Amino acid sequence: MKKTFFTFCLAVSAAFGLFAESYTGNIVVNRNGQTYNSNVTVTVTQEANGLNTLELQVPLFGTMIMNDVHATTVNGVTVYSAERDVTTNFGTMHTTLFARTVDGMMAADVAIPAQNATMWFNTVGDHFQLPNSDMESWTNSYGEPDRWHGFKTAGGGFASTSAGLVKLEQSDDVRSGATGHSAVMTANSLFGIVANGTMTNGKLMAGSMSATDPKNHAEMDKANGTDDFYMPLYAKPDKFNVWLKYEQGTTNANFKANVSVKTFDGTYYQEPTDKEYTNLSGSIVGGQIPASDWTHYSFPFDYDSYAANGAASEAIFVTFSTNGNPGEGSKNDALYVDDMELVYLGNMTDLRYQGQTIQGWNPAVTTYSMEIAGEPNLNDFTATIEGASAVVTKTMERNADGSYRIAISVVAADLQTATCYIINVTEPAPQFKVGDVNNDGVVNIADVTSLIDYLLGGNTTGINTAAADVDDNQTVNIADVTALIDKLLSGN
Repeated sequence: MKKTFFTFCLAVSAAFGLFAESYTGNIVVNRNGQTYNSNVTVTVTQEANGLNTLELQVPLFGTMIMNDVHATTVNGVTVYSAERDVTTNFGTMHTTLFARTVDGMMAADVAIPAQNATMWFNTVGDHFQLPNSDMESWTNSYGEPDRWHGFKTAGGGFASTSAGLVKLEQSDDVRSGATGHSAVMTANSLFGIVANGTMTNGKLMAGSMSATDPKNHAEMDKANGTDDFYMPLYAKPDKFNVWLKYEQGTTNANFKANVSVKTFDGTYYQEPTDKEYTNLSGSIVGGQIPASDWTHYSFPFDYDSYAANGAASEAIFVTFSTNGNPGEGSKNDALYVDDMELVYLGNMTDLRYQGQTIQGWNPAVTTYSMEIAGEPNLNDFTATIEGASAVVTKTMERNADGSYRIAISVVAADLQTATCYIINVTEPAPQFKVGDVNNDGVVNIADVTSLIDYLLGGNTTGINTAAADVDDNQTVNIADVTALIDKLLSGN
């Protein structure tokens, strides 16, 4: 792919702004079928009026300035939405901006349709994902995948025995179409007792010779510090995706590998459990893996079942095992793991105005038109969304012609999935009867008198000039008196 340095910079003079925020990340620019990548810095400045001015210094397009950009913040997520005619080197171009920020990170979409140009800016990276989720980074000193652990780094009185018995290794066996490596854990047996192959992002403890003793477990605790055995979580994911391959040493349809993913408040938790824990906030649904070749699994999270705990989602605890029950399975059971992904949904499934779904609603359609008398109330718009940590934001601005532009956005927790729905609101056309000059709801001889008085200048109070234009020629004159009399005589 041809790569050209493409600079995209949002900067505003500090002399006029209250404060500025800068974001450094990657931008991907698509223009007329060509793609450009560049590392850039974006700066947003808030002005004294509470709105924002954005200045884009873009090669090819030159300086593009957006003034009075509205922003709104919900649950820490700030959304900027603007649609402007912007001066560029190619002339005045209609430009749209849809940016969102959280915790010092930004994702943004910019489009210039007339130039077939779209821009995607992102500083989030893998912040909301599991470290080393592709199993490509391995630490040579102890031979385990970075941030993931087997028995070589286990604690407990039987750790050294377990480390020599149960393997966690790098493998070149990957799914079709993929490259690189996977991780494989293999079960073994000692004196007829099966020791399950295990990998976790917590710490393994080998505290007993009995396979079913809860002293043999994986654990995680933020009290140990945010070190190699603790994994913080920054928002609630909706799905856990992973590629798995499970081979059995002895074929048994009743034996299944196991995947456990828990979200919790970061205080001590272990699996298998030794008591009832109330610090859990969520768990994946499912996790039992039958013998199979490489298969892509997508496990949804269940938070409702743990709501009574009132626990925060500050950490994520993931454990893979060659069997879901300690001591079960067989020697040489092997579970391969690759390409984990936390999925954060941010979808709007319904959008309503005063309790009724807006006309023509389709989640794939992002622009609508409505007629509303007077100034719209944003509280009249309600959205139904998918996403445990997704947010909805609403902004409104009045256009020079008196119409309104309403932007209602849904943003996933990781900022990657986001859609901005635009509702263009205008005043409904006035409703009246042609010829009802005195505006009393009926057309009769009194309207002829009112129209003559209006034309002579004797009475202008309460006159509906639109209704007085009986012949519909955009002018009210004596011809409309004749047209009104003809209307009354004909009964039309």
